[in-house]
Amino acid sequence: CFRMLSRVRTSITEHNFFGLRWIIDKFNDLDVERIREIGADRACAEWILRCGGTVKFDDGKPEISDYNQLAQQTAQKSGTLNEKKIFLNQVHAVKACVTARGCRHFEGLSRLNDVVFIGCKNLEDDGINVMVQNVGSSLRTVEVANCRLLTQDGLRHLGKCGSLSSVILYDLPRVKNWDKLLEDLKSNLPMDCHIAGFPVKK
Repeated sequence: CFRMLSRVRTSITEHNFFGLRWIIDKFNDLDVERIREIGADRACAEWILRCGGTVKFDDGKPEISDYNQLAQQTAQKSGTLNEKKIFLNQVHAVKACVTARGCRHFEGLSRLNDVVFIGCKNLEDDGINVMVQNVGSSLRTVEVANCRLLTQDGLRHLGKCGSLSSVILYDLPRVKNWDKLLEDLKSNLPMDCHIAGFPVKK
C-alpha cells in the first residue's frame, strides 16, 4: 500500500496532473482524531512521509523515510505510561506534495528545529505563515528552494522566527525583489543568523 501511494505521489509531484489535485488534498488532510490518538509529533511525521519527505526525531536515531521505519522507531515511545516521549526534530520535504493546508500539522510541535522545503511545487505562501505561527519559536534552520508558488510575501514571515541561526533561500522564481526580502529578514532576525538568498543556487 505504501509503495502504491509512493508511485502515485511521485507522479503527481513530477507531472502535476490537474485532475489528481484531490489526491494531493487528501495527503494533506488534517485528521484531528489521529492526532488525539498518536500525538502531534507522530501525526506530523506521518503527513510528511505520506507526501514524500523524510523526518527525524530527537532520539538520536537515523532519518526516517517510510512508515515501517516510523512504526519501529516510535514503538513504545508515544508518551504514554512510563515511556519517554520523543519529539519531532527535523522535517525535510524534498519534491514532496505538501501544501499550505497540510502545514496545519505543525500545530502542537514544540521541538522542531530544522525544516527544508525543496521542489515542493504545491506549497503556497500561507503554508510558510502557518508553519511560523506554530513552530517559529523553536526553528533553528530553514532552507527553501525551487518552490514555484512561494513569493516574498510568504517568505518574509520567516522574520518572525526569533531563534533562527540559518536561513537559505534560492531558486524561487516568484521572488521578484531579493534585496528587499533579504533586507526584511536581516532587520528582523537575530544578528548572528546566517541569511543567504539568491535567484539560482551557487
